[in-house]
Amino acid sequence: MSQATLAVMGFLLIIIFVAVLMTKKVSPFVGLICVPILFGIIIAAANVEAGTGFMDAFESVVGSISTWIREGLLYSLNKETVKVTGGTIGTALLLLFAIIYFSIMLVTGMFDAMCIALIKLVKGDPLKITMATCLLASIVALDGDGTTTVLIVTAATLTLFKKMDMKMIYLAMLIVIPNSILNFMPWGGPLGRVIGVLTPLQAEVESQLFVILIPCIIGGMVWAFIMAYIMGIKERKRLGFIKGQKDVISQSDIDGIIEEIKNRDKDLKRPKLFWFNLIMSILIMYLLIAGIATGWVLFMIGTAIALLVNFPKLKDQAKIISENGGDALGPVVVVMAAGVLMGVLNGTGMSNAIATTMASWVPASLGSHIPFLFSIIALPGLVFLSNDAFYFGILPVITPIAMEYGSTAMQMGVAAMLGQALHFASPLVAFIYILIDRCDISFGEYQKEFVKWAWPIFVVYVAMAVVTGAMPL
Repeated sequence: MSQATLAVMGFLLIIIFVAVLMTKKVSPFVGLICVPILFGIIIAAANVEAGTGFMDAFESVVGSISTWIREGLLYSLNKETVKVTGGTIGTALLLLFAIIYFSIMLVTGMFDAMCIALIKLVKGDPLKITMATCLLASIVALDGDGTTTVLIVTAATLTLFKKMDMKMIYLAMLIVIPNSILNFMPWGGPLGRVIGVLTPLQAEVESQLFVILIPCIIGGMVWAFIMAYIMGIKERKRLGFIKGQKDVISQSDIDGIIEEIKNRDKDLKRPKLFWFNLIMSILIMYLLIAGIATGWVLFMIGTAIALLVNFPKLKDQAKIISENGGDALGPVVVVMAAGVLMGVLNGTGMSNAIATTMASWVPASLGSHIPFLFSIIALPGLVFLSNDAFYFGILPVITPIAMEYGSTAMQMGVAAMLGQALHFASPLVAFIYILIDRCDISFGEYQKEFVKWAWPIFVVYVAMAVVTGAMPL
């Protein structure tokens, strides 16, 4: 099958997958498995040599699909470079143990003080709630892990949003938009990939690229708080809140929420272990941010210690795991299913074909405009492809062409990062499934709302990059 055909098949696969999710025809789990397997069967069958017997052809197709899924979920080996690339199992394990760990911290009362302080601060004002939620999400998102951000912020705000009948889609945006902006941090992942690809072409990239991107981060965060303000004003109007005259929620209701938090799982709370749990959580976050240990290893060990210290009785440990393990099951199986999509895209060659095709869209004749054009291509590129596929597959192809026409690797690095503005619209981002589950919204609702608020971020990014000279138009 030709590269052009594989590229068309790849684009068609992603489009159909997103379409069935947005129309709520199937669940993400079913879509992530069934849609790519259908395309995988077609491509595997097309690769069977003519004249092959039915059973041999059948075994070849099944064997190919099985291998692709294994590579997407577990690991793949590049025999030429002798490089092993991990699948989605690591992310699935991170989600599993992170969700259970933070669920333990939640039931033991570690987040109670933060929740109560936030509720007292906002005093039932929708505007204060949206602004405070955005601030909290911005602080927590500095750790670079979307899963952690979702779990902590929803623990602090979910009850309040529900009690006040505020829009849950707004809560999702107030969490994910700051997270997408702070994904620019060096430990966030994308920047590390860009630096790794471009440093051999321009040594300064390693030490200067993040510094150059700081104005873009600041501009993006300003927009995030403007968004929070707009949402707050809209919710004030929708809910009929008038400061000093008409409340959405009474003081007695606020006191009721606080009392509910204090009494929730009262027999499971461990106030005497508050400082132990807090210090352990901070230590885990430090080790995670510093890159000293793998995330799922940290949370697995943390979960074991948290159970041992907070619930020393065996029956209590079993109860906590069984009651909170269900919260982790949905997101974990979706992430594992995402391994099927990634495995089929990579194994069939569709991912590489998409990368090559998208690279050809940038006309070298436009010379100094290539970085700006590349930033535009990065928008759909980072929705259709994973960070690895885009930054390792497309960026190395385009950058040498741009450099021949006067652009620098640094400018291309900036352009490549600007496409992160829409990356969290991708169905390949694992923690999004936790977010939509916690906020009780569909993926289609999430994606449409996210794109609406994320487009201006790209405009802000480009404006800041142009004004500071980081990227020419």
